[in-house]
Amino acid sequence: MKLPPLNALKAFEATARNGTIAAAASELGVSPAAVSMQVRKFENFFNKTLFLRKNNSILLTDAGRIIYTQMTEALFNIAETTERILDQDVRAGLVISTIQSLSERWLAPIITSFSDSHPEVGIQVRIDTDPVDFVGERIDLRVTYGDQFYPTGQSTWLFHDHVTPLCAPDFMARHAAGDRLVDVPDEKLIRIEWGRSYASYPTWEEWFRRADTPRALDNRKGIRVGGAGIAIAFAVRGAGAMLGSRRLAQQEIKAGLLVAPSDMSLAFAQPYRVVLPSDLSGEQYGTQASRAFLDYLMTSV
Repeated sequence: MKLPPLNALKAFEATARNGTIAAAASELGVSPAAVSMQVRKFENFFNKTLFLRKNNSILLTDAGRIIYTQMTEALFNIAETTERILDQDVRAGLVISTIQSLSERWLAPIITSFSDSHPEVGIQVRIDTDPVDFVGERIDLRVTYGDQFYPTGQSTWLFHDHVTPLCAPDFMARHAAGDRLVDVPDEKLIRIEWGRSYASYPTWEEWFRRADTPRALDNRKGIRVGGAGIAIAFAVRGAGAMLGSRRLAQQEIKAGLLVAPSDMSLAFAQPYRVVLPSDLSGEQYGTQASRAFLDYLMTSV
């Protein structure tokens, strides 16, 4: 690719657009002599006369018009792409990292309320798997399940969640015998895939055993989904029964879209926690914005 000097191109474009050397120099923040030198360099590169100078103004020649039309569009495309990419990399005042289920079902209204009361704080919400690199990814605060991945951070207990069977009302009428769910076929049990890093989550086998109705389930059947939010969506549509958190499904339960056939619940092995990283000295945890959000978060538990 044979390209003209970029500074010379910028000087030519600014001069052609503004109509004078002086105006181009003012826009570029350099002297008129510097602009004139770059324009001459640009003309020498093409071995063409690009401007006709008349008194204090300039006119584009035929060659100058062709170059200006074609290269100005390319310059603006480069500038637009550069601005778009740099805007994506602008760091928000508060970067919150969390897991999918909490972001959709619990954190979204809390973050919205916090943003309303702290409009000066720009917020970015990231969905990450554990462990996260607080420094490399420029994360201020992590909301996740357990804290075993962050021995040096400040870990704060949020809540210890439980799951109980949840299903649509018409599904319950068809399949639930009392509160035992004994008539629910294997293919109507929705299972949540918690990810390869976790094995301490509640299962249907454990629930039936605790409910004193042990079953040998065929795990090849039924619907498997990659998160509590998706499981709730399937359950609302009558696809089956799920083991779900009342906390995360509270909106659907209040609206009557989901009901609980049984009060028997299973606790998760670990609580949900919020983690603030320490600084390099290990003495200070989190930024002012992240500590403010932690305080706000704890009032919402």
